[in-house]
Amino acid sequence: MPSGFLPGSVTFVSATTGFALGVAPSCPGGSCAALVRTTDGGATWVGLTAPAAGYEAHGASPASGLPAVDEVRFADPLDGWVFGPALFATHDGARTWQQVKTAGSVVSLETSGGYVDAVISPCPVETECAGPLRLEQAPATGGGFATVRTGPSVMSSGISALDLTLHAPVGFALLGSGALFATENLADPSGWNAFAGPCASAGLSLASMVAPNATTLYSLCSGNGAAGSSTKSVVVTVNGKSTVAGSTPLGGDAEALAATASGTLMVSAASGASFLYRSSDGGHTWSTVETYDDGGEGFNDLGFTTSTQGVVVHGLPGPPAQEGTQLLMTHDAGASWQAVPIG
Repeated sequence: MPSGFLPGSVTFVSATTGFALGVAPSCPGGSCAALVRTTDGGATWVGLTAPAAGYEAHGASPASGLPAVDEVRFADPLDGWVFGPALFATHDGARTWQQVKTAGSVVSLETSGGYVDAVISPCPVETECAGPLRLEQAPATGGGFATVRTGPSVMSSGISALDLTLHAPVGFALLGSGALFATENLADPSGWNAFAGPCASAGLSLASMVAPNATTLYSLCSGNGAAGSSTKSVVVTVNGKSTVAGSTPLGGDAEALAATASGTLMVSAASGASFLYRSSDGGHTWSTVETYDDGGEGFNDLGFTTSTQGVVVHGLPGPPAQEGTQLLMTHDAGASWQAVPIG
């Protein structure tokens, strides 16, 4: 295990097998990217070979001067990607990694149904510029990325974003404010078309979205922020028709949305504190299941692996502060969360 490993990003490919990317504080500069794996649902972890990259902490390039990354996704135990803004791929279970050259910064990446899709900004990390976001796709088992959709020219940056969700055969990608695209067939590169924004009718902005099955899209719409609170409404879209399901408590600014096919939803939010909100009825009613008085460290990679098992990383690792972080897991569909030791 990497000495003093601090998790920053997590991905599970089954109820038992998962990967976590984080920081090895003991390395020179304290920002080397480190990778670990569990094959028993988080009970034990082993260290893996990580790509030659630095962990991008707090939106800043790593002190190591290496290519920067901050997220991990795996399609299966062999095929995985570490990204944000650089991109690395493995197809042998992290024994070896290859850097994938992209003309810009990878701001989001997801995989489903044998494909991996990435949203790429033309801007360097932490730099705003004008230009189109691109949606690129490759076979999950290896091969080059090809552009399948280009958005309008917008002001963007190279910062990681929750603007992509896939559930084969469907997918949704936000390529700039108000520029939402969808496909009914990931296998058809030409099938991405404009899709009506689900948050427009509520006068809010799209903060996060998730497709828990091939027929439903849940969207977290936010706005009206003030004094550590904001409006956070969940909109459900079925067969192209969007309806506001309900709103979470006001505390915190919207971060992420997770959903199961049966309609259990989780929302993470942070401002002066960090919150996890839960709905068991498709977003109509909500309860606060976790509150951390942590100054608003927030969460990352909130998601469900099964109808009952979910994961999220609390906190953001890395220098200069090297804040402590923890992996949280639920086995009762988000009703309660427990810290999972890694190390």
